[in-house]
Amino acid sequence: MALAIGFEVEMTWHSDRYFAKAQRYWERNTASVRDAEQFLLQLSFVVEFVARGALVHQHPSLNAELDEESLLFSNGIAPRKPARSVGMDKAISRCQRLVADLSEEEVQAVRLLFDTRNEELHGDGDALSSVPVKDVSFKPQILSFIVKMSRFAGQDIEVLMGSDDGKQAVATSAALAHNRKERVRQLINIHKDRFYGLPKAQQDDLRKNGRAGFQSAVMKSGHHILVTKCPACGSDGYLGGRPVGVSAPILEENEIFQEVRVVPEIFECKVCDLMIKGLDELMAAKFDHEFVSRQEVDPVEHFGIDPMDYVDTEEIAREYNHQFEYQDE
Repeated sequence: MALAIGFEVEMTWHSDRYFAKAQRYWERNTASVRDAEQFLLQLSFVVEFVARGALVHQHPSLNAELDEESLLFSNGIAPRKPARSVGMDKAISRCQRLVADLSEEEVQAVRLLFDTRNEELHGDGDALSSVPVKDVSFKPQILSFIVKMSRFAGQDIEVLMGSDDGKQAVATSAALAHNRKERVRQLINIHKDRFYGLPKAQQDDLRKNGRAGFQSAVMKSGHHILVTKCPACGSDGYLGGRPVGVSAPILEENEIFQEVRVVPEIFECKVCDLMIKGLDELMAAKFDHEFVSRQEVDPVEHFGIDPMDYVDTEEIAREYNHQFEYQDE
């Protein structure tokens, strides 16, 4: 006699559940530092669940492999063996068919991310840890992919990624949509030609006088300044932006800090007078879509420590009275 199991198994996949998983993985990722080794791995999970959630939003069968049992499961019919979801290579192709405004650069960036993950999972090398996360040029395109697929599936990007990261992702996607490369290239070349057209001695004086005495700073307004190389003359330039979010407090050795994420808004070089404004033009000039800085966290405030809990007032009084009596003698 067959025994009834006491619960009903739902057949097919659900879009909201995929996006809920993507949200959980993004929360874990953004709580850590951007150059943590697991960043790209967890980012790949976010992208996968967003892509699958978008496919299922259109129809669960788009998330299924082409075998009969998987297709039956995706249509709510109990399969005779476990259903298989489509591989990510095909899933990305299906996403590209569904969302017409996905750019080829965004699709290539996502494919590169999964190629790297597959090499990590199936190869004997350290594929993910060998990628310098701070220099990953495809991160903006991946953020834009997440924005577009979430929008297609009717998901609120600020729920998926949180308010700060969600707004940053939308701004990054919008900046990529504006083709400013030619204008910015011409602007850089103009200032480059002007600077290198000066006598060598004058160039040297300008570089010397324009040398920054710091690497980064925080203004009273709250804006962050990062010293970085000028794309026109190679001198010290100043990249400024506003903070859009922070990581969770992180303990490293004997220090507690938070990583502050900053969206760049302007670059200025005092040596050749190059100035670039706006995230779209800064990204066209090959500046990153964000930069980060560390902000120390006071352990007393972080842990809610009351210093008076560790002070023996009676001992202080006794010591004080003892010193007072000694001086009277």
